[in-house]
Amino acid sequence: MKKLTVLLPAAAVLIIAGLTVHGLSLRRQLSPPKTIERFHRLYYATRPYATTSFLGVPSMQYPSDNWVTQEIISEVKPDYIIETGTAAGGTALFYALVLENVNDQGKVITIDITSDALDPRVAEFRIWRERVEFVRSSSVSEELVRGLADRVRGRKVLVQLDSAHHRAHVLQELRMYSPLVSRGSYIIVSDTHLGGHPNDHPTAEKGRGPWEAVETFLKENRRFRIDHSREKHLITQQPSGFLKRIR
Repeated sequence: MKKLTVLLPAAAVLIIAGLTVHGLSLRRQLSPPKTIERFHRLYYATRPYATTSFLGVPSMQYPSDNWVTQEIISEVKPDYIIETGTAAGGTALFYALVLENVNDQGKVITIDITSDALDPRVAEFRIWRERVEFVRSSSVSEELVRGLADRVRGRKVLVQLDSAHHRAHVLQELRMYSPLVSRGSYIIVSDTHLGGHPNDHPTAEKGRGPWEAVETFLKENRRFRIDHSREKHLITQQPSGFLKRIR
């Protein structure tokens, strides 16, 4: 009996030690950064965003990003939202509906080099007809941006960049559109998660995607800073892409 009573505490110590080691190992495996990265990759690989819609019209933004953007719209109450990369139009439709409820004079100007992907159903919505202006153009047309600058001067402006996803193009957009953004508002750069941050895509080569465009832009423009508080839902297409104008 004496031998048994000695063995029991020893066994308990071994079990506790084993559980502790296992727990530490599991904690390392499931550390927040690693867990988020794995979910990013899983979410991107399974592409649920590709079949996400608003009022039946495709909107390929992550739902978490659309939710955060509507919070920004509600706070800033912009007179103009400028979106590059219209695609089907579901995101512009969503922005317009939110904007109508916080600024009854607000407008969405959405720009795309082609109208091929535009869903014809958007025209059925009053909100689109009254508050959304679709412009068929390259987003980096100097003539277009000069016209926009004249039109929005002195107004509150929010910009969303979501057209081509390679560094040179996004950096050019940042340089051209950032002067239009009012202080306290944002220029939101989509798809900074591409190029290995953490997701890969053939249109955003490693080291040559939107993420790197943001890095370069912030080194040369001190009027903006990254607002990481907008990444609170952890899964986002635009990590380090919510750029707030602070001066």
